[in-house]
Amino acid sequence: KLHTSRGYEPHPWLRASLDFRGDDATFGTDERRLTALASYMGLCTFIDAEIGKVLTALDRAGLADTTRVVYSSDHGDNMGARGAWGKSNLYQESTNIPMIVAGPDIPAGRVSTTPVSLVDSYQTILSGIGVEPVTADGLPGRSIFEIAGKADAPDRVAFSEYHAVGSPSGAFMVRKGRWKFHYYAGYPPELFDLESDPEETINLATDPAYANEVDMMEGVLRQICDPDAVDAQAKADQAALIERHGGREAAMLAGTPGATPVPGGGHE
Repeated sequence: KLHTSRGYEPHPWLRASLDFRGDDATFGTDERRLTALASYMGLCTFIDAEIGKVLTALDRAGLADTTRVVYSSDHGDNMGARGAWGKSNLYQESTNIPMIVAGPDIPAGRVSTTPVSLVDSYQTILSGIGVEPVTADGLPGRSIFEIAGKADAPDRVAFSEYHAVGSPSGAFMVRKGRWKFHYYAGYPPELFDLESDPEETINLATDPAYANEVDMMEGVLRQICDPDAVDAQAKADQAALIERHGGREAAMLAGTPGATPVPGGGHE
């Protein structure tokens, strides 16, 4: 993995995020890095054991052969790659999450190369309980149970965006086939070839030989949204939220910074 302390210089967008979050200061020694890695592995072992309890309970109840199980996550963890700890960016360590399904009519042991995302959760959950999803509004998802039984479609587009803690501007990602493209409002883009560079160490967007691929992937993104307009809207919404809480200083003091505030902690 790449650490800022070992000569790697992050993309300017990521550098601004790291400077805000203070990752280098928090995990700036090998001892702290090893402790963080060991803790993460311990958490993985813990969740494996908890999933085992659920599967064992299904088996004991005689429901294992008739129950569909979905295991996924909302994000990954950088674990020191590029000097980043946590999530809050678009690299594979953060966005490439597990998506494992099992149960009736699902091929056992098959690995699909079709990109999927949490956008597919709506159709997946409803189809899993026998309810036909409403698609009249043009929702882009598909049931993962359906995808698992079909031929691979590696060119299916996966999309992600980020506007929250530590982001100097809106960040947008599209994945299509071997290509992964990052668009940062106000910053230069990134293009990676995940077949030859799965660790995303070489930004091809700076190479004129890949100008066509950059244009193609930005075109895919703009079919989904106008990233600069979305960035402006996100900033306006954030400014309005801060104002509603009495301004920046008041918002910074409005109770716990945790994702799930305690009752009465000052958050709505």
